[in-house]
Amino acid sequence: MTGPTQRLDNFTDAAFAFAVSLLVIGGAGAPATFDQLSKALGEIPAFAFGFSIVLMFWMGHVRWRGLRSVGGGASWVLTLLLVFLVLIYIQPLRAMAAATGLWFTGQGSGFRGSLSALFAVYGTGFVAMSLTMAALFTDAARQQIDAADLQAARGERVIWLILAATGMVSIAVSMTRYGVWAAMVYATLPVSIGVFTRRFDWRGEKLSAPELGESKAGS
Repeated sequence: MTGPTQRLDNFTDAAFAFAVSLLVIGGAGAPATFDQLSKALGEIPAFAFGFSIVLMFWMGHVRWRGLRSVGGGASWVLTLLLVFLVLIYIQPLRAMAAATGLWFTGQGSGFRGSLSALFAVYGTGFVAMSLTMAALFTDAARQQIDAADLQAARGERVIWLILAATGMVSIAVSMTRYGVWAAMVYATLPVSIGVFTRRFDWRGEKLSAPELGESKAGS
């Protein structure tokens, strides 16, 4: 891997690490009383939720790098766009995590604003990042020669498109009278993604010769 590519990956990792630091519990400082400690610990479910979402996008970028290797101009632009988005997305994610943590566990400070508006803003960020990831894997699919790598890139692209589509549905629900239930749309993801991953030809065993030829030409 070339020096500039390595530096870009280091920058991306640092941006995701910074985003996680904004989620850390007790961000206002060390607890001075037991009540403050209890309140900080009550934010753990919200932190776990936010951390898992950030980790999902970061791991997606790591998997993409394994397929794309060095990358070109499009890779740089899309990676920097992903960094830009995650540093903005972290704010609605913090609010979403707080609302979700309180909803499911009864712990934490929660969110005191309009839940429908929160779900719409959160969904917008989720869709934008998911589409960026889908574009990265589209770029990778145009470069791969090996059938398994080609199919892995295509499969990952579909997964991120499923994530984006789910976010769009959630946004649509948030704008209806049932907006407070928009977050539940994301609960369908384990089913939709699970069905896809079980049925998809990840090893590229069904790829035709023309498809492999197109991949080789794209590289």
